[in-house]
Amino acid sequence: MARIPFSTTEEDMVNRVRSKLQGASDYNGKVASYFDLLIVRLCKFLCHRNDMGVVKGSFAYLKYIDDRGALPHESELQLDLLDFLRSCCQNVLIEVSHVSSGRTDIYISFDRFRFVIEVKRATAMKWSNFRMRPHLRQAAGYSSSDIRLGVLATLDLSVRNPGEPHVSECFDVIKIRPSKRDVRTVLVLRIPGNRRTPSSLS
Repeated sequence: MARIPFSTTEEDMVNRVRSKLQGASDYNGKVASYFDLLIVRLCKFLCHRNDMGVVKGSFAYLKYIDDRGALPHESELQLDLLDFLRSCCQNVLIEVSHVSSGRTDIYISFDRFRFVIEVKRATAMKWSNFRMRPHLRQAAGYSSSDIRLGVLATLDLSVRNPGEPHVSECFDVIKIRPSKRDVRTVLVLRIPGNRRTPSSLS
């Protein structure tokens, strides 16, 4: 099997996330193997989009926006991530209904389990991990009838200095406890949009 080329930063990010997943509910066997592949692909997506600028109208959801009333919607990130995952994963679907009584943003099916990716946007002027809590609970909610692993991809539209945050701050694992006996785990991607270029500092 061919190895995916990794930068030092990407390798560190994947290793840190996998370390945090050790002992998580349902992170074992075949499920862990496929979730590890998803981790690698999502890390590559995050790092590539962190470098990417607008090219002939593509990736416009990443560019700096002066008018806060014209911020991009999460559907732009959703469709970009869908296209990326379809290039390297089988059975990637969008807007699948009747999953934990809801409708998924991105749904990846396997033989006996599934992964669900919830896609959101954060429009506050300043990024806050606390504001993510409702989105984390929603991402965890889709695992109520299947394996207890989920993904939250958030388009960060806060106002930041160019070059912030470092990509290593945008990839993490957070545990949610719906009850004392129920622990769910969410892989979190923070995709920095509303980005100014480093040259804007000079």
